[in-house]
Amino acid sequence: MKPQRNTTVWRVLVSIFAGIFISFSLAQTFFDLNSRAFIDQIFLLLVPAGALFICFLYVLPFMERFLMGMSITGRISIFIWALIPALLSFLIVRNVFIPFLLFSSFLLLTIPAVPSVQALIEAGGIRRVTGAWVFATALSFLLLSFLDDFYTSLSEVILLTLLFQAALGAGGYFFMGRIRRVALERWFDAFIHVGLFVLLIGFILWLFQANQRMPLFPAEYFTLNSNSRGVFLFTSLLALPWQAWLHLRLKFSGFYNKLKQTKVYSYVSENLAGISLALAFFVVYLLFAAILNEPRFDVDDVFFDADPFNYRIRLTTDNWQDYYWRSVHPFMILLFRPPIDLLALFLKGNRFWGALVFVALGGAACVYLAWMFIKSASGNSVYASLTATLLGFTTSHLIFGSLLESYIFLAASLILFFLLLLKDRPLPALISASLLTVGITHSNFAQNVIALFMVKPNIKQMIRFVATVLVFLVLLTLANNLFYPDAQPFFFVPSTLQAEGPNIFPLNQLRVQALMRAFLFHNVLAPTPILHTGEIPFIQFRFFKPEIDALSQYTLPIQTVTAWAWLGFLILGGLTFLWTLREQKHLRLYPALLMCMLFNVGLHLRYGKELFLYSPNWTYALILLMGLAWQGISQRRWFQAILLTFLFLLAFNNAQLLLTIVDVLALQVQ
Repeated sequence: MKPQRNTTVWRVLVSIFAGIFISFSLAQTFFDLNSRAFIDQIFLLLVPAGALFICFLYVLPFMERFLMGMSITGRISIFIWALIPALLSFLIVRNVFIPFLLFSSFLLLTIPAVPSVQALIEAGGIRRVTGAWVFATALSFLLLSFLDDFYTSLSEVILLTLLFQAALGAGGYFFMGRIRRVALERWFDAFIHVGLFVLLIGFILWLFQANQRMPLFPAEYFTLNSNSRGVFLFTSLLALPWQAWLHLRLKFSGFYNKLKQTKVYSYVSENLAGISLALAFFVVYLLFAAILNEPRFDVDDVFFDADPFNYRIRLTTDNWQDYYWRSVHPFMILLFRPPIDLLALFLKGNRFWGALVFVALGGAACVYLAWMFIKSASGNSVYASLTATLLGFTTSHLIFGSLLESYIFLAASLILFFLLLLKDRPLPALISASLLTVGITHSNFAQNVIALFMVKPNIKQMIRFVATVLVFLVLLTLANNLFYPDAQPFFFVPSTLQAEGPNIFPLNQLRVQALMRAFLFHNVLAPTPILHTGEIPFIQFRFFKPEIDALSQYTLPIQTVTAWAWLGFLILGGLTFLWTLREQKHLRLYPALLMCMLFNVGLHLRYGKELFLYSPNWTYALILLMGLAWQGISQRRWFQAILLTFLFLLAFNNAQLLLTIVDVLALQVQ
């Protein structure tokens, strides 16, 4: 009986001490204890202390039961984990009461998860769960850094953190397993992928720092707000032991086995590298989009003759009429407005940021579709990652993956069409992809026709394809102006073509040189931009300005080195293609991609002020063409290492353009 009596006494003493101390901490910190009358202070202390005393008497036996079943190492781990937020809070507020409250709360909330932690320690799975928690915390930090500007209340931040930790923690558990298997079985593949993500993470961090040179950069959308940091930190710390509990429940309930049998899991597992790359580029594009689409730039033609102001008004307000009254985008508003409105719904109705997310998703989609194309053609995930990263870092995609315009979506639709051709998808799928292309810009329907004819030269099929697309084009154009009255003129009305007259320029020697550079070099690696003044209230960025016979050059040493290196890759692609001609599996795709590029060359012999503006229409074809041409050596480690090195060089070169844009814009908004 004596040990039982001692246990009871211990529980009573602990409950009294904890109840009084917590009650005093609450009253002192939150309930203005010192400002009250003495008798009120007594009651404010003792009444909550009594309630807490009773609660602890009931809770302590359960805590003892959990702790007794745990090893000494496990107990120490739980104790230290509960101590971490207490020490962190003390460093922040320098108040002894709040750390004690946090320590007590963490201990009470963590102890029920103790058996799960112990089980994982004994099974050797705690490292994997911890890695999954680190993965979930990092991604949750990025997501919440953006979302806490829309979801601002304490409860919303806590719920979002818990939701992200649960979902991403489960995903991170599988991700850690994949990393371990690849590292053990294919160490060089792991090395290349690690190199790519070091490059991307470094570029993201650099871009964030560079953007802060501009006074109007909304850094708060990419960092946790001050009132969210503590809540996120402590909620994430609390999530680790409960992730162990959740993992065991999901595993022994059979959920993980059922999940592995789903098509979604299979798809994500097979394409994880491409999805990861696309998400990383999404962050890059969204960061730069916050600069390029700053609302203070209330005119068009600032960036390479693009119309981001017109698109910002049309896509984010109820004024969707085309300011320039052009018919070349038949039902673009019908394609863009609904997804932007849907994204805005999740951002508390903010259409502007919904539009920025949408355009960044367009850039990310290009990276992912390019990865899928090369992976399907070569069967090599690592090589696909290198090629997709090359496309993502091109000048064309860095700019138009961030700028509110239509060109990046046109590139995505064209890559999708080629991917469907590669996978030999049926005609309805090709028609659907082509409707995306023609709805954004009707002239690029020619690329779909060229590609289909070169890959599948069937006259009857071509007639069905063209007729079906044209019929739906007319109907969807009518629907566009029904849902969005007077959005733009009808493309089939002849008089609307007159709006394109000012974009016609004479063909001369400088334009021929500009075409060569725009199609093979400027669209991939950035030259020193032309900074033009006088036409609008802001400095204009151009690579080619035929009005004044100006063409950008490679003036910096890094630009010259990168240009020569890229020329070497182009020559290598041609030689490799000829050397491995008999081994090519997708030979018809080469002339299809090349003819699409030549179509654009013919189109822009006289059309267009700034050729770089249209570069997404052919940059995808150049990169996919090179990706196919290098296949003969794509498995060689030396080639993959050289291509990875070139990507670092390309990223550094094109970063100079982004830095120039940020610095020039910063001077104009001060």
